[in-house]
Amino acid sequence: MYRLLIVDDLPIIVDGLLELFEQIEHLQLDVMKAYSGEEALEILYHHRIDIVVSDIKMPGIEGIELLQEIKSQWPACKVIFLTGYNDFQYARNAITYGGFDYILKVESDEKIIQSVERAIEKIEEEQDQAQMFARAQSKMRMALPSLQKEYMWGLFQGKQATDSQLGQIFREIDIPLDAAMPVYLLIGRIDAWKEMFTTPDKALLTYALQNICDEYLSSQVRSYSVVFELSKIVWMIQPKASDEISADPGSVGWTRAHRYTSGILETVQATCKKLLGLPVSFLLGSEATTWNNLSDRFHSIKYGLVQGNGLFHEVIMTDKDIRKEGAGAKAGSYQDGFYHAKVQLLMGCLENNHREQFNKLYVELTAIWNDPGTPNERKIELYHSISAVFLFYIHKNREVCDYVNTQLDLDKLFRYDDSTSWPELIQYYWHMADCFFEWNTLRGTPLPTEVVDKVHRYIEKHISTDISLTALADYVSLNPSYLSRLYKQMTGVGLSKYMNDYRNLKAKDMLLNTSMKVNEIAAVLGYSSALAFIRFFKKQNETTPQDFRTARCQTQNQGQ
Repeated sequence: MYRLLIVDDLPIIVDGLLELFEQIEHLQLDVMKAYSGEEALEILYHHRIDIVVSDIKMPGIEGIELLQEIKSQWPACKVIFLTGYNDFQYARNAITYGGFDYILKVESDEKIIQSVERAIEKIEEEQDQAQMFARAQSKMRMALPSLQKEYMWGLFQGKQATDSQLGQIFREIDIPLDAAMPVYLLIGRIDAWKEMFTTPDKALLTYALQNICDEYLSSQVRSYSVVFELSKIVWMIQPKASDEISADPGSVGWTRAHRYTSGILETVQATCKKLLGLPVSFLLGSEATTWNNLSDRFHSIKYGLVQGNGLFHEVIMTDKDIRKEGAGAKAGSYQDGFYHAKVQLLMGCLENNHREQFNKLYVELTAIWNDPGTPNERKIELYHSISAVFLFYIHKNREVCDYVNTQLDLDKLFRYDDSTSWPELIQYYWHMADCFFEWNTLRGTPLPTEVVDKVHRYIEKHISTDISLTALADYVSLNPSYLSRLYKQMTGVGLSKYMNDYRNLKAKDMLLNTSMKVNEIAAVLGYSSALAFIRFFKKQNETTPQDFRTARCQTQNQGQ
């Protein structure tokens, strides 16, 4: 319902219009009246008014002055002026101050009603626009974390941008970092999961680790973090903004920020152990990196966690520690006898979602691409070997092809181009591997054939409960629809059929080899009532449980 205020110093006009609008039922108006501008203002101070029909010439406060007061209190209010011929131009000028319409006093009632109808339509249109804008803002706020992660992950995968472009995008998507300054990189990893944890559990605990570390960091530095591979988080860290902070990473502010970050990690580690019961490790970059070198630095630090001491649990290291471990060893050196075996192991890592083992093998294999002493023919041989592994994986999992195509050009898999440098090729394959493992996580990670055994054991153990596909999927940490497809692919039968067959087999066994009553068997097999069990059994065997037991007993007696 809309509230209409009629204002005129002539009571006959006010009362006539009041009677007119009270008879117009389809407009659903709450009509109020005032016999002067002052009286109108008093009403406006105490009530929201949607539409005002006012004389333009009145003693005391005139129409235009009243209009200005209305707009200051109720900007959305539509003001329609009533005017005579002698002040017609005056009324037209009032439109420039925000008046909605003007009507000659000699016009018909229909004309006035039509003007009010148009005012209502305009109000509703503006309300729809305001609601659309509010919804758009709400969706933008909801989408902001995804937009932030998508853009920052692109930077980690090698996307380049100028300082000014970064600055603009950071402001637009609310990234709390200075695009004109470098960043320290810190990577955290949850070292091990308990077997009972489902994928949602893992996501929640990783989020908890992220929050704990953000909380400790925020008191002394500014940072932004991104979760990747479900159990890992990367933080970009800068000193807190102040007049003393410069872009020089060697300045006191940067040294202090790095020292604080390094010192707080042990506290974060202890807090995670106490609150979450999880072992976590950290690897901190020893030097700040520019945004253009962010991708190389990220991959260097990330895969430091799969070498040397990084393979242990609850460690805190810097990339200097990794370099010390590798000092004296020739980059890319390996025995030819292990070469082909390592390449084949890459495929096994992809198929079984063994990310850390894949990373370690890939670092060892592709080290020759950065070794100037390795013949070019050997490098090209490795290129073809790794391409073959990736192409074979895509061929076996056609769905992943569409996913990877949205992020990478697959042409580099098919032909080697001299214009692409070996370091660029390393990053290209890293990115593709990221796509593979991320796709596995999104669809529900494929597991080896042991998943069938786990499903069977769960069904046997929980047969007395209402076993759902969701419960089974949570138990084996898979997406429910993917588990259903995977199970049928492995066994040739659907999960529901297997559960029915197992229940039927158990029912027959209990009917023949125990003295349990039908309702007791029904409870053991997870049925809410004996009637439900009887219907199931009859559908499976074309006979009731009692008839089945009686017939088998008679057969056995006759045989004796």
